[in-house]
Amino acid sequence: MAADSAIILVGDDPAALHAAIAPVRKRLSRRGWSCKAKAPFIAVFAPSGGRLDITGGLDGHGVLVGEIFDGAGAALGHEARGVLGCRPLDEARARAVCSDYWGRYLLIRRSASEVAILRDPSGAIDCVVWRRGGVTFVATGADDVIDPWLPESSGIDWGEVAALIRRPGEHRHRLPLTGLTPVAAGELRTIGKAGGRSQQIWRPSDIYRRRVANEPPDIKAAVVLAVTALAGSRRWVAELSGGLDSAIVATALSTDQRGRVAAWVNHYVDQPEGDERDYARAVARHHGVELTEVRREGLRLNAQRLEAGADAFRPASNDIDPDYNDDIAERIEALEAWGSLTGQGGDAVFFQMPTLLVGLDEIWERRLGARAEVLHRMSRWLRRPLWLTALAREWREEVRHRAAWTHPWLEDLKSVPPAKALQVSALAFCQTFQGPAVRSRRGACVNPLLSQPVMEAGLARSSVDLTWGGRDRAAARAAFADDVPTLILDRRSKGELGAYYGQAVADRLPFLREFLLGGALAQAGLIDSALDARLTRDHLLWRGGHSELLSLAQTEAWVRRWTDRLDRRRV
Repeated sequence: MAADSAIILVGDDPAALHAAIAPVRKRLSRRGWSCKAKAPFIAVFAPSGGRLDITGGLDGHGVLVGEIFDGAGAALGHEARGVLGCRPLDEARARAVCSDYWGRYLLIRRSASEVAILRDPSGAIDCVVWRRGGVTFVATGADDVIDPWLPESSGIDWGEVAALIRRPGEHRHRLPLTGLTPVAAGELRTIGKAGGRSQQIWRPSDIYRRRVANEPPDIKAAVVLAVTALAGSRRWVAELSGGLDSAIVATALSTDQRGRVAAWVNHYVDQPEGDERDYARAVARHHGVELTEVRREGLRLNAQRLEAGADAFRPASNDIDPDYNDDIAERIEALEAWGSLTGQGGDAVFFQMPTLLVGLDEIWERRLGARAEVLHRMSRWLRRPLWLTALAREWREEVRHRAAWTHPWLEDLKSVPPAKALQVSALAFCQTFQGPAVRSRRGACVNPLLSQPVMEAGLARSSVDLTWGGRDRAAARAAFADDVPTLILDRRSKGELGAYYGQAVADRLPFLREFLLGGALAQAGLIDSALDARLTRDHLLWRGGHSELLSLAQTEAWVRRWTDRLDRRRV
């Protein structure tokens, strides 16, 4: 069971709620779940040792799940949380909540005819809803304990499974399950007897469009606020990869918080391009902490391990590196940590992507006032001429790629220039990092750089300002110039694990061949006939494709697991 798992039941009346709970109560107890909040119309169940704060509204008609902070980073106390949970939740109120507060939360409120659910803009806690027997169900995780409550009509959506296979590893908002409705980050979803409706309260493009009227938030202040608030006084396992983003998170922690980190972990491989220990050691020395260095050897890739990550509403793309996730999970448990802290998301928020589209943004935003020095710096950064033909070609390719985007954040990009749209799509992809992985079964996986304050600080700036001087994450580097070791700030390369993963996957080819070519996806006709030719060591080592194979294996495991779960639904 995941540390952030919970299921909220909202009945049309108390009798419907009781009828839903009574036959499942023993099952929940046997699995270590207990009732965390109860009112005549609402009940919340979660693992007894879970990590979610759950507070019922003071009037018994709402509930707040997760942690929520005010604009100064102060966590709301029990009474304030209860007050928030007892106020009507319409569009105006949802916008006020997203403006005044932030965090890792779901806010749920019932009225006489429907239930309203607001998912926080970071998407840190998953949210899937459905109706059955006069009860609205809101789930933050897909542990199989909930199976008796799933709609009788639920099944595998093979069209969505096919879409996952066409674009392996990408985050898709839509679920490959029928009868269930995902709620997007920043969405207000209402559901009742008469159906449902959706309003996207917060979206990245709105933050960008408001930049002219508002002074952009200070990047350093936003990061420090988010990191210190989310870390709190808890004990953590923290990632120190050797990259800029994890170094920024380490720097943003207070001295006391760094002292409560149980382990600063760096994973490395024997190939020089995948060994970033020198950079991680520089950060550790800078803060006077001890670095735990973990040498990687191959991948623990088998059917049992893949199935361990398959109890989610989507194939677990965040679990694509099983050895990393297993190591962090074991450390969380052994060190009695609350969870793990990462620097994931920084590439998107601070703009790491080298692209000619940044030059197009300069022209888009300034028209005839476009600065030649910006275009010159971009050309030097990318080592490519910024001829109009090159810019037009890049733009056409971006438009073609954009046609496949499916996330609600990407449905309104009016007045958003090309590179900024690319950033928004990258942030939508980063919802993968907010998803479940085996390590999140032992403790919450918290990504402060994907929190609402940090995303808004990055989105409120043009791509030109974020890469000023023709440098990825230039604004973030400048913001932390006095705090992050120069070795990290001046670094021009990133760690590269492609060769390592290619070799590791090549070593598991006999298993993958049998697992994929004789599996459920093949039986459904969804495996490309050319896959057989790609399942060779030479192809992997010379042409790549390990990520695609790992994603296919995850999808295969997910289909097998959910086929079994749906076939065996019972109390």
